[in-house]
Amino acid sequence: MRHAAYIVSCVVAFSFALSGCSHGGPGEGGGVIVAGSGGSGGSGVIGTSGGTGTSGITGTSGGTGTGGSGGSGGSGGSSSGGVMTTVSGAGRLASALSSSRPLQGLVNGGQSRAVVGARVYMLQANTAGYGKPSVSLLTSRTGNPADSVGYYAVTGEYGGFAIAGDYTCTAGRPVYIYALGGNSGGNGSNAAIGLMASLGACPESGTFDAAVPFIFVNEVTTVAAAYSMAPIATDPLHVSALEMPAASPGTLVAATLANVSTGFVNTGKDNNVPRSKIHTLANILSACVNSSAATSRSCTALFASARSSGSNGTIPGDTATAAINIARNPHTNISALYALQPVVAPPFVPALESVPPDFSLTPAPEGQNDSVASAAFSP
Repeated sequence: MRHAAYIVSCVVAFSFALSGCSHGGPGEGGGVIVAGSGGSGGSGVIGTSGGTGTSGITGTSGGTGTGGSGGSGGSGGSSSGGVMTTVSGAGRLASALSSSRPLQGLVNGGQSRAVVGARVYMLQANTAGYGKPSVSLLTSRTGNPADSVGYYAVTGEYGGFAIAGDYTCTAGRPVYIYALGGNSGGNGSNAAIGLMASLGACPESGTFDAAVPFIFVNEVTTVAAAYSMAPIATDPLHVSALEMPAASPGTLVAATLANVSTGFVNTGKDNNVPRSKIHTLANILSACVNSSAATSRSCTALFASARSSGSNGTIPGDTATAAINIARNPHTNISALYALQPVVAPPFVPALESVPPDFSLTPAPEGQNDSVASAAFSP
């Protein structure tokens, strides 16, 4: 799988690049790339001048080389997304990593189809009352312009993204990732791709640097986030209530259903999370996510069966909104939705072998939470 190889190579290089893992060698701009895309202009390493960065932000001056003075780092080009930092001298690698520690993740359609070119937003639930817009957290430090939602990161050729020091959340507020659009495998750009991952309640520090080691955003994490936020959400951009209820026994919490650091449903001998039903719902979404366009048969059929009021109401424009609508109307259009799963090689197994009576999900028992997020949305 593409994303598995990508993770291994990035760990070795101490870098998660948005357009592939690249690092400068001796005489090639030997700076250290942290959470950026492509190579960068950096410091000279062995008495030679740094080369020109191909996708960095700004090269830094060379340090002292062995057998001669370091040359000047070349200037980088524009970044395709995320944040890049060049460090002068390999001796500062450890301090650079500890000070930046970006949130890193992958956006996938199904188990292994990277979603390339998706806009990744970091949003926080609002407390202004039901129907109000979520709060966009990212800043201009992402290197990308803002759109009508807010600032965003962009996924690279392997579906990877990084967010480094680009946000501050409000302690205790639910926070989530929302990826929109992109291309899930060469079929063409699909504006109907909408995937989510709940990060849980914002830590006291105001960041998730110490709480979330990695984020998988796929259909499973989307189902988990949609069902947990459905009572206070009208769509992924409008998650709000006058008061955020705390997690309690019997509450449906995203972290109980799925683990965002693996992208899998939580399982265990004492865990009654309905894995097959969650997989079935994820497979239903994947048919649209992995199609060629928002006008594909898989997307139009899904949206027709997942309106805001079930059989009627507003037609959703992306799969994350469809998931929220299904969670809010779990007894509607069951057979039609079930039939939308891929017939050959569905990405998530085991799945239900027959049409269920409904698509409601049962919360897991209290204490059965092995995700990095300990609290999220609750009804």
